[in-house]
Amino acid sequence: MPRLLVVSDIHGSVRKAKALEEVRRDVTVAAGDLAECGSVDEALEVLDVLASQGAPVVWVPGNCDDPRLASIDKHYNIHGRNVELAGLVFAGAGGSIHTPFGTPFEYSDEELARILEEALAGVEPGSTRLVLVVHTPPYRSGLDRVAGGEYVGSKSLRGVLQRYKPLALATGHIHEAWGVAAPEGVLSVNPGPLGRGHYAIIDIDPEAGAVRARLARLRQSP
Repeated sequence: MPRLLVVSDIHGSVRKAKALEEVRRDVTVAAGDLAECGSVDEALEVLDVLASQGAPVVWVPGNCDDPRLASIDKHYNIHGRNVELAGLVFAGAGGSIHTPFGTPFEYSDEELARILEEALAGVEPGSTRLVLVVHTPPYRSGLDRVAGGEYVGSKSLRGVLQRYKPLALATGHIHEAWGVAAPEGVLSVNPGPLGRGHYAIIDIDPEAGAVRARLARLRQSP
């Protein structure tokens, strides 16, 4: 039964990444915003720290990351592609749909649909092994609700969930909307920002189609 450690919105906090050393996992999933201000070197340092903890790292960049990260082939970058690890198929999309803030890596919801189509090439809808990793959460999932109450997620992603019915979705982006939800019946997790100590664990039994998630926080340093 593969165990996934899910982190997002790290924002360059190497110290918080190092604090995950003792968390048992078979795969580390990093769902974007690796760096604080778009630094490629900072993002790669975070990934290297996570990879040094003994499990392969599957990742996508976030909207605050440099778009050049999307084409960097280090560890398991699944922006617009998929990879098989631990008996599962991971497919993903980084960046985000447009925000009011003009962050470095943004595009339209139609473009997100195109990236996801590329990522899911060769994956059959209804696959019992598929895990999606998308920085932007799905529309009206609760994981996309900002402090003012507006839902800002992706309608395209919601459609992909409906069509493909993956085992799980790992997302992030909206710091205040951390939690677990089930849009289109798909277990979906926004772990909250690792930069503030949040992470999540997902346990998957692909044979039984069983998925369980829990949210967690790092212990504060004394």
